[in-house]
Amino acid sequence: MSAVLTPTHAWRSSAVGEWWDAWRHMGWRHLAALTLSSLLMAVVDWTVLVDKLDKPGIPMVMAFDGGVSIVLFGITLLAWVAAVHHAPASGPERTRRLAWAVIVSATLSAAIVVPVMYALKIHDIWWNLMGKTKPIPPVSLALLGNIVHFAVYCVLFVAVAEVLRRRALTNSAIHASQREQAAIAREVLESRLAAMQAQVEPQFLFNSLVDIESLYRKDPQRAADDLDRLITYLRVALPRLREPGSSIEAEIELVQAYLAVVTSLHAGRPALTVTLGEECRSARFYPMLLLPLVQRAVRRPAGGLPDSIRIGVQRAGEDIAIVTRIAGGGGCAEDFELARVRERLQGLYGSRASLDCAELDQNTTQFIMRIPADGGTG
Repeated sequence: MSAVLTPTHAWRSSAVGEWWDAWRHMGWRHLAALTLSSLLMAVVDWTVLVDKLDKPGIPMVMAFDGGVSIVLFGITLLAWVAAVHHAPASGPERTRRLAWAVIVSATLSAAIVVPVMYALKIHDIWWNLMGKTKPIPPVSLALLGNIVHFAVYCVLFVAVAEVLRRRALTNSAIHASQREQAAIAREVLESRLAAMQAQVEPQFLFNSLVDIESLYRKDPQRAADDLDRLITYLRVALPRLREPGSSIEAEIELVQAYLAVVTSLHAGRPALTVTLGEECRSARFYPMLLLPLVQRAVRRPAGGLPDSIRIGVQRAGEDIAIVTRIAGGGGCAEDFELARVRERLQGLYGSRASLDCAELDQNTTQFIMRIPADGGTG
C-alpha cells in the first residue's frame, strides 16, 4: 500500500527540512556562543554553593548544574537558529518566531531536566544543602518553576544573539558599501584614464607632423623615416584606448615608441636605456603611469630636452620597483602632471603603491615608483 502524504505531514516534513538546513550551516561561532553561555550560567549557579563546598553531594550538584546549562542553551541555540532561518530581518513575524523559540526552549529543557533531576534525586540533595524544611514540591510545580526560570535565560540568550546578529549585519553592510564606493571610484578613475589616453597627446602629434612636413623639404628620406616612427607610436598607443589594463613590458614599448619619435626630431635626444627584469615583463600595470613622467621630462621648457633617460625595472620583495632616472634637474618640483600620476597610483593601487622623487644632483632627477607585484589593489 502506498503511503499518502497528508497536508499536515507535508508541512511537518517541510519544516523539519528547513530546520535541518539551518542547523547544517551552524559554525564555530555558534559553538563558541554555546560554550560561553553555558559556562556563565553554571558559574552563576555555582556561586550559591561557594560556602557549601565541604558538604556531601556538592560535586554531583555542580556537575548537574553544568549539564543543565549545556542542555538549556544547546536547545535554545537550535531553536533560535531554526526560528530565524528565512525569517524577516525585523517586524512582527520575527518577534513571533523569537517568542516561540523562547517558549519551546524553556519548556523542552524543563521537560528533560526535571525528570532527570528527580530520577537522580538532585532535588533531595539541593533541599538538604539549602537547609529547607518544607516538603519537596511535586513534579508538576517543579516543572512550571523551571520553565519560568529557564525562560529568563532563554530571553537573555536570544536578546544577545539578536544584538550580535544586527551588529554583524550592520558591519557587513558598511563593508559592502565601502567596497561599492571603492569600485565606483576605481571605475571613475579608469574612465578618466581612458579619456586621457584618448587624447593621444594632440599637441605632440601636431608638432611632430609640422616638423615632419618641414623636414620633407630638406630631407625626404629622413622625413619618411620619422613618419614611420610616428605611425609606429600611434599603432602602439591607440589600442590602449580599449584596454582597461596593461603590462610593464607593454608600457615600456609605448615609452620606446614615443621617444623614438622625439629623438628622431631632436638629433637623438634624449637617449633611452631600459633594463627590464624577466620576472617583471608580464606583471600587471596600468597605462598613463610611466609615460606621463617621460612626457613631462620631454616637455619641460627649462633647460631643454634631457640628454638621456634610464628606466630600470626589478622585483623588490612583494613589490616591483620602476626607477626612472632623467638627465635633467628640477624634475621633483610638484606640479599638476606629477600630482595626477600620484592620484592615479593611489586610486588604482591604494596604499600599496608609491612614487618618490629625488634630486641626485643638479643635473639628475630620479623617480622610484613602487607597485604590488601581484597587481592587486590596496
